[in-house]
Order: sequence, then C-alpha cells, then structure tokens
Amino acid sequence: MEQATKEDVAPLECLMCGGRRHRPIFNESGIDILRCRDCSHVFSSFAADPHYTGFWGEEVEDSDHFYWKTARARMYRDFFKRFLAGRSGRLLDMGSGLGFFLKAMAPYATWEAYGCEISPAAARYARHTLGLTNVICSRLDDVELPRNSFDVVTMWDVIDHIPRPDPLLRSCHALLKEGGICFIRTPNLSVQLPRARLNKLLRGIQPGIAYLQARDHAHHYTVSSIRRLLERNGFSRVQFTHLRPVHGVAGRLLLPAIKTVCFAAVSALAVASRGRLNFDNLFVLAHKE
Repeated sequence: MEQATKEDVAPLECLMCGGRRHRPIFNESGIDILRCRDCSHVFSSFAADPHYTGFWGEEVEDSDHFYWKTARARMYRDFFKRFLAGRSGRLLDMGSGLGFFLKAMAPYATWEAYGCEISPAAARYARHTLGLTNVICSRLDDVELPRNSFDVVTMWDVIDHIPRPDPLLRSCHALLKEGGICFIRTPNLSVQLPRARLNKLLRGIQPGIAYLQARDHAHHYTVSSIRRLLERNGFSRVQFTHLRPVHGVAGRLLLPAIKTVCFAAVSALAVASRGRLNFDNLFVLAHKE
C-alpha cells in the first residue's frame, strides 16, 4: 500500500469546532487518524481532494458490480418500504455512483428519482447502461436544480468522504421542500475504530483490508457529531433508524447469516437503550421544518 508523504498532510483543523489540538488514535500506512482534544471529533490527516472525480476511473468496467447492486439490495428495500411505499414525491440521491439505488426505485412509479454524481464515468454508466436519464454529473454542493423541490434527499456512504461537508448540507437543505427529509448512511466510529484496531492487532496493515480507509474517509462520525453537523446546517429533529446490513461478498454463504444475527442484536440494543447505545452503521434522518 502506498505510503503518505509530508505533502499529503492536511491543515490540522477540526471540522466540528475549528480546534487545532489533536492526538493520533490510529495509523494506517503512515496516515494518522486524529481525535480533536477539544470536542473529540475524529478525522483523517490525509489531504484529500475535496472534489475528487477519479474513484471510478476513466470508464466503469462491465461486470455484475455485486457489492453495489446485490449486496445492498435488502438495505435498499428496507428504505423503500419505510420511506417511499404508499407515498409519492421527488427524491434526489446525492453521490448516486453507478445508479443502482435509483434503478431499484423503479417499482415505485409514484416517485420521480434524480441523481447527482461527481464522477463522469459513473454518471455515464448510470445514464447509458442503466438507462437513468435523470442523473446529473456535477459537484454535489453546486448542482443546478430548483430549490424547495424535493421531498427526500439521500446520501449513501457519501458524507464521510467530504472534507468540508457544510456547503453540501446547506445545498441539500435548500433543495428540500418544507417537511422534507435528508437521509444519510455513514459508518459509525463507535464500531469502526474498535474493528480497525482489532484487525491491525491480528493481521497488521495489509492491502485489501478496510481498517478506517484513511485516504478515502475524511471524517468518522458518531451519533453526537453527525447530529451537531446537521443541526448547524439548518436541519432539525435528527433521528436514527436501522436498515438491514450490506451482505458481504459473492460466494460467502455464512457471512450474511452472521450479519443478520448481529443486526438483530444491535437493533434490539438500540431500542432497549432508547438510542443511547448505537452499534449499527449510522442511518440518519434529518428534517427540514
């Protein structure tokens, strides 16, 4: 795995409080993951491009894209049943990637589905391969769409990649109608950090193991930090829910069963503790009122 250099290190200023006092809590291939000493927010020291377009390369290969399509299908179905079924409106998926979430919305004909994706290659795949004509290739915080025109804005594993997410969240707030919701899925630091430390202890740093993805994940949120971030950008009634997990990789039959049992356990714990103990990914609902 490529090592970080001094030129890769970002100005060490905390997103949440602006503080400059931090301490390293994890190191991944020479890149420090830092915890703010003033507010405890956790972030990567890697100087990521804030408008990186190269995640999908120059062209998306033609394959089954198991992780993006099949492994996430049950999670998407949970979302549809909970938030779309029996209703109508307009939905915007920010950071829509290859478009499989939008494609899966097809049975919900009472909804107009739109996508915004910064990668030209991914946007082309969504439009030309999946036939999604309403996918726009644009910076997420600068998309040209009518204000107050969407009932739901979604971000699936997007916000953790954005070094400075406030402009994006302000844009989402402006695009939503009064009473609309912003739905966010992002990793939960309370789960990811212990898992990364255990992986490093048992296997060291190896290529192909996720750890904390120091080059890709700019921020690592908790229930409290994502709530504060959303509230300072105009959202209210920030709530947390649970959807079934992403189901591993093709060919591993036992892993989905294990994930299902773990999901049931963490969901029950969250309910029993009235949300104080959340060891799931963060599935966040924020309202525009």
